[in-house]
Amino acid sequence: MRKLQITAVGEPADVLELVEFQAPAPGPGQVFVEVEAATINASDFLYISGQYFITPQPPSDVGAEGVGRVLAVGPGEDQSLVGARVLLLPTYRHGSWATHLIAANSDIVVVPDDIDTVQLAMVGINPMTALLLLRNFGDPARPGRWIGQTAGNSAVGQYLIKLARRFGWKTLSMVRREAAAELVRSWGGDRVVIADDNLEAHLAQALGDAELDLVVDSIGGPATRQLVHHLRFGGTLVTYAYLSGQTDSADILDLIGRQVNWTGFWEINWLNRTETSLVHAAYRDLVELVADGTLSARVGRTMRLADWKDAINLSQDSTGREGKVVFVFDDQST
Repeated sequence: MRKLQITAVGEPADVLELVEFQAPAPGPGQVFVEVEAATINASDFLYISGQYFITPQPPSDVGAEGVGRVLAVGPGEDQSLVGARVLLLPTYRHGSWATHLIAANSDIVVVPDDIDTVQLAMVGINPMTALLLLRNFGDPARPGRWIGQTAGNSAVGQYLIKLARRFGWKTLSMVRREAAAELVRSWGGDRVVIADDNLEAHLAQALGDAELDLVVDSIGGPATRQLVHHLRFGGTLVTYAYLSGQTDSADILDLIGRQVNWTGFWEINWLNRTETSLVHAAYRDLVELVADGTLSARVGRTMRLADWKDAINLSQDSTGREGKVVFVFDDQST
């Protein structure tokens, strides 16, 4: 058995180590899982480098989401779980960058065997983030609902567009390049604008008389503020990242004069504060959408755990790469 381990808080390439280990037998409320695939996410790098809301205590395991198969269960647990394929929820209570792991029963969801392994490995974070942003913010019952988003060509952006189409809502996505705009259109994005010097004119032309019910933001800064100007009275801006490093994502005049609501979202809060049965039900909903082809995301590369240094470097350098890098633990690396 092998796993990547954080030896110190710092730059991932410098502080990760591939180690051999012997997993203990699962205890009460636990299962022993053989991992099939595990995704590399930007949040993993923030966690390793101590820039996340959770700080690792080295030596510690790493990797938030993935999919695997149950090999054993703890004393008194449901034996029917043995052999089941399970989704590993991104609770940070186990590390998925490993060939095997021990997980709490509450941190797994049984999934069908006939769904693409790599697509399942990506379900934990980005699609759930997109689903919760759409369901839990703004007014989902609003007729003719419009959702605006920054970084429309991101992984969350792709899932958000596909989910919005499923629910009958319209999307306006902001990107930085025409190539990204074409990609968003290919996913079914209703309107796409380029964040250039003519952004305001692009927004006005794209929306016409329509107003946004919700703005989903992962960038921050001036472009986001312009998008917020097109929220309806009492509309909502929800921030789940600020990749620009700028936190002034809304104009105070919009907050006061049009009572725009500005709030934040972090999936871990939802995972920790929501009844387990509801969390599992939401993930089962997503898995069904992956199974029927509604949801999928780009995969940049699948790689072996032994090649973790190359995988980390590739994940941190998005130049020329479209899609996630995913660790796989069979012969399907490409």
